[in-house]
Amino acid sequence: MKRFILSLLCVASMAACMAQSKSVQSYLSMTTYNVPGGTPFIENAQAFDCATVVYNQFEPGKFKATVEIQTIFKQGEEIRNFSKVALDSPVVSDTTNIKGAFVDQQRFSLENGEYEMEITVKDLNNPTQKPFKASQTVTIDFPADAPAVSDVLLVDSYKKVSAPSKLTKSGYDIVPRIYSFYLSNTNSLTFYAELYNSDKYYPDGGQYLVNYFIQSYESSMKMKEFNFVKRMDVGKANILLNTIDIKNLPTGNYYLVVEMHDRTNALLSSNSVFFQRYNPGCEINLDDLASTHIANTFAENINNLDTLREYIRCLVPRCSEAERDYIDNLVKTDDKLTMQQFLYNFWNTRAPLNPKDAWDEYYAQVKRVNASYSTRTKKGYMTDRGYMYLKYGTPDKINEEPFEPGAYPYEIWHYYEVAGQRNKHLVFMSQDMVTNDYVLIHSDLIGEVNNPRWQTMIYSRFYGQGYSGDVIDQTETPGAWGTHAGDLYNNPR
Repeated sequence: MKRFILSLLCVASMAACMAQSKSVQSYLSMTTYNVPGGTPFIENAQAFDCATVVYNQFEPGKFKATVEIQTIFKQGEEIRNFSKVALDSPVVSDTTNIKGAFVDQQRFSLENGEYEMEITVKDLNNPTQKPFKASQTVTIDFPADAPAVSDVLLVDSYKKVSAPSKLTKSGYDIVPRIYSFYLSNTNSLTFYAELYNSDKYYPDGGQYLVNYFIQSYESSMKMKEFNFVKRMDVGKANILLNTIDIKNLPTGNYYLVVEMHDRTNALLSSNSVFFQRYNPGCEINLDDLASTHIANTFAENINNLDTLREYIRCLVPRCSEAERDYIDNLVKTDDKLTMQQFLYNFWNTRAPLNPKDAWDEYYAQVKRVNASYSTRTKKGYMTDRGYMYLKYGTPDKINEEPFEPGAYPYEIWHYYEVAGQRNKHLVFMSQDMVTNDYVLIHSDLIGEVNNPRWQTMIYSRFYGQGYSGDVIDQTETPGAWGTHAGDLYNNPR
């Protein structure tokens, strides 16, 4: 399941923005499914924040909001599928404190291939508001004769039905979970996936294996308590609709992975979905760490406490949330053995074939970011640029603008593909004009800071702090001479 945050923001005059402070905020999840013997389809579920749309009275004491959603799938200049719908919110009688969201779900039949999806959203009750447009490259790739797994859908609720609706899949009305964030008061994770063409692999029938598990986003390690195996009957299409108890899942970033295996446990196909968990009462399991043997390992030879602390601190960009919390406490101690065990275990779980080479390669990157991004008070790996470089790797393009007229120094990093996502950006800015400390102010990467008003921060040097701080819906500059951060973001070069 791919997820995108969409924002429909007022870009009229400054006075109009202040008068019309509403700004449509929406969140889109996209999943792809196969139809064996038919045409695959994309399913878009889009949630609109009720508090960010304009409600008009249509009958005495009754109010509703209406948004128009236009979706186009193109290959080159050819339109392959298209829809335009007007979606009404639930009717309310009081507009003073509206909460929650209303959801639209649509399906688009498309052959295998790569498409440019263009979405235009308009608040029909807010005529001064310019429609928001966003685009994303999407790919459908389901083999005709080989096993495959659909996108994995996080589920809010489901029920078995006899009469199909727009929410129906495989005999169930399935309400998607648009927001992939699980707070501590939510102790279950329900998901849906489809598995195709096992009958092509085993034409004589029988069963095959399905493995589904939760995996750490940072380390790619399977979480031991959240690893499950199930036998499925061979068929053209099988469904997997299950619930996992996540009460004991620590705070962190994760993937839920679904895999098809043959009868010898060889991997046939897999797919995954990203989610986040906030569970402060659950701590990292350190049983494995206490039993880690460091004899004859690279960690055994690191005996200086200050060196060990430094080596462990620089691991933070690759750590899970729970590991970061543990490091904060570990480096305050003088427990040399536990530090050695932690350092070795960290790399042994990530690169069991050769943990020393993995550590040496990573530390070479640490030395590079220290040389490039260190400031008077911070080592390079402690700065935002150093941290992101170590976390995500070398950007495909970096646009540096230290002297653009009217702008604070800024950099825009562009990744063609990173962390399972395509065409992603990081925007850094230095406001003091003297040091080398650039701060991350915006990214469209899942899990990073997302600020639609990042351009106003960069150009607040010219327009003043009030420009970025007082007009809450302003996201773009008025287009003064020499301003081109938006162009570099959308068209890196």
